[in-house]
Amino acid sequence: METYYQESGRAGRDGLASECVLFFRPGDVPRQSSMVFYENSGLQNLYDIVRYCQSKKQCRRSAIFRHFAEPLQDCNGMCDSCAFPNDADEVDVSGLAKIVISLLQDMQENDQRLTVLQLVDKMKNMQKALGSDLKREEMEQLVIQLIIDRALKEEFQHTAYATNAYVTVGPLAKQVVQGNKIVRLEISRKQNKCGKMKLSKRNLSLSGLELKLDWLRKELSSSHGGIFPHSVLSSQQMSTISAQKPSSMEELEKIIGKLKTEKYGARILEEIKKCAGSEPPDNGKLKEEEEGSKTSRASKRLKAMKDPVVIESSDDDP
Repeated sequence: METYYQESGRAGRDGLASECVLFFRPGDVPRQSSMVFYENSGLQNLYDIVRYCQSKKQCRRSAIFRHFAEPLQDCNGMCDSCAFPNDADEVDVSGLAKIVISLLQDMQENDQRLTVLQLVDKMKNMQKALGSDLKREEMEQLVIQLIIDRALKEEFQHTAYATNAYVTVGPLAKQVVQGNKIVRLEISRKQNKCGKMKLSKRNLSLSGLELKLDWLRKELSSSHGGIFPHSVLSSQQMSTISAQKPSSMEELEKIIGKLKTEKYGARILEEIKKCAGSEPPDNGKLKEEEEGSKTSRASKRLKAMKDPVVIESSDDDP
């Protein structure tokens, strides 16, 4: 976590807007652990950043501040978890975790070892018997979660060519088996292929005012030095404004705070007023025009049917 924090901080040294992207896959954890296990706190540091990556709901800034035992601060919609809330469920997988632990215990009694990926392969082959509908990556996520929760642990063995990481029963396995420790997994219900797709799907669900506020925050972010739009208004703040429709600076301040109200309050209230003043289309009139159009088309068809059709032929025709 310390290394990631230091490296990601370089992007903001010039004071301009920047993005930090971290690539993570649960199946890669054993490869990393085999390279750092010999360090004094190598595994613990690795598991801290893995826990950070596995979380799909926790604010990234809060997680970093918590790691360094600093007072928590709101990221103002700057991290991916807050800017694009993930549609994830926290699922109780304690039953499946017990089966995994029992499987490993049986393997150990027979002097057999499994790597994380071999264990996942075995789970995948036994999926029907386990009664699980988890995808492969989610199974990898479960095994890694059990490792960072200390229900399982990694053991390392040197060979002439590499260091292999094997997974064995951990110190807290007994608590899981006895039901004294609950194992939960954050599983996404819908996984989009890219952030743009996620954003576009989200925009489809926005109300009229929320959509206008979304455009406004992009405009304001551009005019204030290219800051992130989420720094102007977070998604939650837009939703609250759309629901409550504040009509004064005082009401708006309760939603977005004093600083943002001073900076953007006038424009936001102006947008709310515009949206409130816009009248929806007259559905009755539209229906009447549509019916009139249908009647006109029907009359034309009827007239065409009544008009005689004359076919002229020459004397040469048989």
